[in-house]
Amino acid sequence: MKKPVYVVDALNYIFRAYHGLPANITSPKGMLTNAVLGYLRTLLRIIKERKPEYMAAAFERDTSFRSSIFSGYKANRTQPPAELEAQFDYCRKITAAIGVACIEADDYEADDVIGTIAMRMSTEGHPVIIVTGDKDMSQLVCGNVRVYDIAKENWLDETRVREKFGVTPAQIPDLLALHGDHVDNIPGVTGVGEKIARQILSVCETVEDVVHTHIDSRLQFRGRDAVLKRIRENMETVRTSRRLATICCEAPIEISAEKLRYRRAEKRTLHPLFEELGFVRVLDDIPLAQPTLFS
Repeated sequence: MKKPVYVVDALNYIFRAYHGLPANITSPKGMLTNAVLGYLRTLLRIIKERKPEYMAAAFERDTSFRSSIFSGYKANRTQPPAELEAQFDYCRKITAAIGVACIEADDYEADDVIGTIAMRMSTEGHPVIIVTGDKDMSQLVCGNVRVYDIAKENWLDETRVREKFGVTPAQIPDLLALHGDHVDNIPGVTGVGEKIARQILSVCETVEDVVHTHIDSRLQFRGRDAVLKRIRENMETVRTSRRLATICCEAPIEISAEKLRYRRAEKRTLHPLFEELGFVRVLDDIPLAQPTLFS
């Protein structure tokens, strides 16, 4: 069997570190570095515990093609504070410096980058472990792809996704299309909660099946007829919501096992960056590449 590929949802752990670590961790020049340090620790833990041969971290820029589908997409979100914003580029630099591939694509979110890597590498026979705490990533789970939240030591395979969400991984976008997602401002259908959405998807493979009236008799919940009528009258919103919630697995990125190979750190690159950040004490924890004749 081919070696597994570890794909890290970088922003998920950067935000966690920023909110979870003290605000007195700063560089010699006074820049807050708590998010960089916490994120680095996550990468190093994966490297130490999982000993990956292939590893990548997915980032994203400020634009998403989904905004052209629905102008309100993520419109409820505020911009990250300036002291966190300043740390993003250092997280990118530190990822590359320790020998991990750092990947992003214009107009595509980190989820799409992760989905693209997962699809391509699993198709080539590599098991894929998506390292994230984002529940939306559950839709990517299949026989060769699992989700691992290293912060909570929680693994999700197809069985666990069904137990946790009450639907199959492939139905996660349909679930969000029906009850919406306030985090990403995906509208859904007013009055349809997660419990009712799960019941509907227990008899429907996708939201498109809701238009068929033969499903009505198979559903038993209070206000069924009114709820189904409301969904059918708002199918365009449902379809738009499903498009917003579906991770794109065709982002325009170059992916190969060689590009994702974990290469360890180059001392010449690593030392100046760690000195700038004030992470000199962490240097001993970084696996270094073997020196060559020309090092």
